[in-house]
Amino acid sequence: MARDKNRLVSFQEALGQRLRLAAAQPKRESRLAVRVAEHNLLLDLGDIAEVAQINQFSPVPFAKSWFLGIANVRGTLYAVSDLSAWMQGSRRSAMTAATRVVLLGQRLARLRTAVMVDRVVGLRLLDSMKPQPEVELAAWEKARLTDADGIVWREADLSKLVEQQEFLQVV
Repeated sequence: MARDKNRLVSFQEALGQRLRLAAAQPKRESRLAVRVAEHNLLLDLGDIAEVAQINQFSPVPFAKSWFLGIANVRGTLYAVSDLSAWMQGSRRSAMTAATRVVLLGQRLARLRTAVMVDRVVGLRLLDSMKPQPEVELAAWEKARLTDADGIVWREADLSKLVEQQEFLQVV
């Protein structure tokens, strides 16, 4: 019994030490990396509620070509825009097996907005990227960054995106 108690105390001490070491480490910020047309975008995970594969939208009459319509996601209605078509001012993107819809999260939940992206690439760490100096940013961009492979990433500010007048005017 004493031996089990010593093991438990040792385990708790080791766990406590690992937690203290982890807390002392610098926080590493990551972003969801997505592909939209020929653009690589980084989305703040705090702005995202969910990434889903949604193929059916209820169309809205007289809506702009980039507005896909309304999607019902577990009883909640979302206004879904094709981000690629909106960014390029062109017609809708083709839906593929890789196409995903990013549902905007709690901070932006009052808008019940979602954006369609061509594909989700994965997570990227911001501290492993270098900022591109003196680049003219779009109104909805936070920064442009270059990763170790030389790929340029546009860090999107989704709260600014959904405030853009041209993004809000769907009809």
